[in-house]
Amino acid sequence: MVHISGMLISLIFVWIYRSKESRVSKSMIVNSFVLLYLIIGAVSSINSQLFTKNLYAYIIILLAVAAIFPLNPRNILIHYGAVHIFFLLGLNWMETNHYLFLSMLINSTGTAVIAYTIALAFYTFRKRDFVNKQRLSKSKESFRSLFNMNPKPLILMKLADFEIVLMNKQAIEYYQLNDLRNGSFLFSNEEEKQDILSKLERESRMKNYITRQQITPDLEKWSLLNFELIEYLDHTCVLIDTTDITAIKEKEAELVKHASIDVLTGVRNRRSGMEFIQEQLEASIEFILMFIDINNLKIVNDTYGHSSGDELIKTCCELIHKHLSKKDHLFRLGGDEFIIIFLNKQQEEVQQFWARVEQDFDILNHSGVNPYQISASHGLHHYKPGTLLTVDDILEQADQEMYKVKSLRKDRILA
Repeated sequence: MVHISGMLISLIFVWIYRSKESRVSKSMIVNSFVLLYLIIGAVSSINSQLFTKNLYAYIIILLAVAAIFPLNPRNILIHYGAVHIFFLLGLNWMETNHYLFLSMLINSTGTAVIAYTIALAFYTFRKRDFVNKQRLSKSKESFRSLFNMNPKPLILMKLADFEIVLMNKQAIEYYQLNDLRNGSFLFSNEEEKQDILSKLERESRMKNYITRQQITPDLEKWSLLNFELIEYLDHTCVLIDTTDITAIKEKEAELVKHASIDVLTGVRNRRSGMEFIQEQLEASIEFILMFIDINNLKIVNDTYGHSSGDELIKTCCELIHKHLSKKDHLFRLGGDEFIIIFLNKQQEEVQQFWARVEQDFDILNHSGVNPYQISASHGLHHYKPGTLLTVDDILEQADQEMYKVKSLRKDRILA
């Protein structure tokens, strides 16, 4: 009867507990149930003295309450104390054997003390765990709040498989993402990704990494990335913040262009051209260098003015540039002198190129558009790897060849 009553009371307790919303009400229900359950255990063991003379029911319930119910130690001490006094009074009334009663008193009291110690330890551990979880929950909430409020695009992804854990609104807009769940898109290629991850594993962070990212097929951005390893939700994650430096890189490219482009003609200037020749020498690349000198520039300047001289230079440059291929490189050495570097061309092809340029000169001269004649002299040097020549040596030899051509031209005019 006692056991059936206990089961029914337990079912009623569960139903009442679930129906209540208030934390205070639930606490009262739990305390009432524990007290009632302890009394049932005590009564059951007192009753068993008529038959088996054991304390199993009471002892099991004492230990079960200690292990299962996270009650406040003060409350459980009151419950244990009150029920245990009731139990001892009932046991003394049922048991006439003084020595057996004393043995049961010692065993039950010892069990009650042990059960209370277990309850106290479990409560302490549970409270500490609860507090830690609360702190962790608040930390996660604070982290998420700061993460989403950060004005920079932020992405948090797992180090193991690059699964994106968090991504703020700024990152979604910057990278034009919808439901992407893998952060591999941040890296231009596999080699770059492995280099970055290797450095992160060694140093835990990587600052000011500049990369060019293809956002969409039609949109490319320059980004400055900062990487840092952090622990989040029991996973080692990579926190990445992004700064858009596209405008800076475009301005930088514009400055480089202005620093390497001749203002008058729009082709490479002397510095840029000399650097290009030096690069070919260091890479042991074969090329043909053409040294070009515009004829009669001084006469045009003196007769028609420097603006006409500038127009002569620009016109010559445009006609030359018109016949160049993508692999040919033209730059202005200075004044009326230009250099062309031909890659992967034979001398015969270069001579055919110059013949086409001179043909355009003749067409323009016969048109009568300009009051002066346009012409230029050229000299060639065929550089082959293994030759111990400097840039100045190559230019000097091509210049000498050009003067030979210029001298022959003057001799024909005088004849």
